[in-house]
Parts: sequence; C-alpha cells; structure tokens
Amino acid sequence: MAAERDNRMTRRWLVDAGVTDGMRVIEVGCGGGEVTQILAELVGPSGSVVAFDRDQEALAIAHDRMRERRIEHVQFRSADVAEECSTLESFQEESFDALAGRRVLMYLRNPAEVLRRLSGWLRSGGLVVFEETDSTMVPARRSPMPAHDRATQWLARMLAAEGANPAMGFDLPSTLAEAGLTFERIRAEAVIQGQGTQYPLRDLLGLLRSRLITAGVATQAEVDALAAGLEAESLDRTSVYVSEMSFCAWGRKP
Repeated sequence: MAAERDNRMTRRWLVDAGVTDGMRVIEVGCGGGEVTQILAELVGPSGSVVAFDRDQEALAIAHDRMRERRIEHVQFRSADVAEECSTLESFQEESFDALAGRRVLMYLRNPAEVLRRLSGWLRSGGLVVFEETDSTMVPARRSPMPAHDRATQWLARMLAAEGANPAMGFDLPSTLAEAGLTFERIRAEAVIQGQGTQYPLRDLLGLLRSRLITAGVATQAEVDALAAGLEAESLDRTSVYVSEMSFCAWGRKP
C-alpha cells in the first residue's frame, strides 16, 4: 500500500500566505481532497471550502475523505476549470476570500485567463495562492542513482505527452500578474526523496502507472521492475536525491 503523502509543506505555505479561520475558499482541481482537507482545517467550521474537479472518481474519493474526518463545511462540484465557471454561478460574485490550488495550473493551456475568470468570485483584496512544481533543473545528486534518474525521466516524458508545463513553478509570478492580480511572494523548496515531502518515487510510479502506460512511456512490467530498483537504491538513507522543486506563490485581487 502506498504511503500517505506528507502535506506539511503545503500546509505551512497556505498558513504563510494568509489562509486562516473563517475564510471562504475556492479550491481549483481538488483531486482526492488532500489540499481540501488542509484548507477546511485552516478555515474551520466558521469558514467554508468550495472545491471542484473534472474527475468524478477523484471527487468521490475527496468526498469520502471529508466524511471519514467528519468535515462538513466543504462542498464539491464537478467542472472543467479550463472551460467553465458554471460551478460557481450559484454563488454571489466577490463573495470568497481566497482562491487556491496545487499542481493544477501546469496542466492548463492558459492559466492566467483561468485565474482572471475565477478571481471574479473573490472580494477586493482576496488571496490567490497556488503551489506548482518545476522539473527543469533536476534531478540533483552526488552519487549515481540510475533507477531514480530513469523514474524522473519517465515522469518528465509523461508530463510532456500530457501537455503540462514543467516550469510552472517559475512561471507563477508572471501568471498572477498576467491575470490582473497583485503578486506578493514566491517560495521554493527541494523535494528530497525519502525525506517526507512527497510520495517516494516508488509509490509515485505505482499511482501513475496507468498514465505512464497511456503516454507510451513504459509498460506495466517495466514499471514494476523499476520500482524494485528504486527500493534497492533507497536502502541507503544517507543518499540525497532531489527529484523536483516545489514552488508556492501568492498574490491578491486589487
């Protein structure tokens, strides 16, 4: 069974950006609800979260996550953020305090236009905070770790096949500005394999197996074989392998 992702970095960044008790938050591309849970815990029962995603299976998982944790101040909506805002039409414009998301802008053809549209539901001075990845200056390591290198190469090829922007982390400030928002701050941290900030590559390959196969990057047998190699290389916990950089930027609606 894959390990639960350690989300402390995301939580810390959301707190630093200003997500706090009582806020009404829109979450873009909620997936299985990991960030939704963090947002709901930060805003508390006096606040609320409206989270949406186009993947019905992911929404079902997210809904179950909230139910298991008895979190009741979250609403889930089905929508493709790249094509519509109809999921928010039942809410009054300028009625939300924050707009947030993780690893979603990288998949959008025009992320600035999407942010511009969605910010219509933010009050003046409302917060916009997004966490995105960068894979253009990694991997980094001192000693050879060929299985890890191959895994990061596969992931890069998969993202390229899916049309994702591998440098979205670097592009966050300019994207916020292009959307008509006031950029405030950006931070970045290295994702070091085995140190708790993300899924280990072995688990990540398992989670993304179907996407790797669909993209023509690897077969199921190749994924399974590489997972064994990753496990062997991970036995030495003193080896440092930076698999990606994670960025978080925030700004405000004027």
